[in-house]
Amino acid sequence: MSKFSDWEFLLNGYEQEFRQLSLQAGSFYFKIYGGVNHWLDCPNYDFRMTSLYFEGESNPEVVWQLGHELVSLFNGASILFSKNHRKTSIFELLHNEMPVHYVSPKGAYALLGKPSGFNQQRIDQEYKNGSKSTIKFPLIHLATENKDIYFILKYLNMSESWTTYYKLMEAVETFAKEKDIDLETVEDQRDSFRNTSNNFSLSGFDSRHGFKEVTKRNNTSAMSIDEGYNFVSKMARTYIKKAYFNTSDNFFNEDTSLTEQPFWEDTSLTEQPFW
Repeated sequence: MSKFSDWEFLLNGYEQEFRQLSLQAGSFYFKIYGGVNHWLDCPNYDFRMTSLYFEGESNPEVVWQLGHELVSLFNGASILFSKNHRKTSIFELLHNEMPVHYVSPKGAYALLGKPSGFNQQRIDQEYKNGSKSTIKFPLIHLATENKDIYFILKYLNMSESWTTYYKLMEAVETFAKEKDIDLETVEDQRDSFRNTSNNFSLSGFDSRHGFKEVTKRNNTSAMSIDEGYNFVSKMARTYIKKAYFNTSDNFFNEDTSLTEQPFWEDTSLTEQPFW
């Protein structure tokens, strides 16, 4: 039976982030390591990822699908804080250092649930360790068991478009209504967002509706796609913060790497300024 560490995904992406995460405890839900040539005793760009979800797996196709899913959640968590963050991708899978034939994503979506073969104490410890590195790891943990975080991260990993952002807005508003959470939405901004995303004359072929002859003047202000991202990502962050994180909890205050800013607004590993 394979151990999870027998499977290794080789990664492309933001090497500076990989290097920083490889030096921290992180989480074995999405463990990034490497970046060192041990023979020459110098840095390199060979960064890898393994996960508790690979424990006991012998089927490479299953491991490939798990890898694709975990990377998509990591990317969604990154884009939640930085629209232009360089996405992580997989360029090879190794099993005991031997290359495994590539398998493309199947497109089937479902919560991963808890990794089998590990008790709750281990899972809780991975969450705590991950939270000391970056907000992304706790978000991945949450997304494996909670449909609201899962949908938010999956939408954010999709190519930017008004249609995707509108779906994200609708999803967050639905989740917020279920939990009676105030999203602190500025209605003028929401009107502008809806106006732009729905109108072909403003967003072109990316609009949610097709071409229509303009019969009356549109007096509602329009947004750029960057402003649309700002609007929906702020809405998503507000929801996540209120639904899952208590800023007065000492558990988060113990995280010294994040004391200069709120836990849910970690920008230490983004390529672009927050917002």
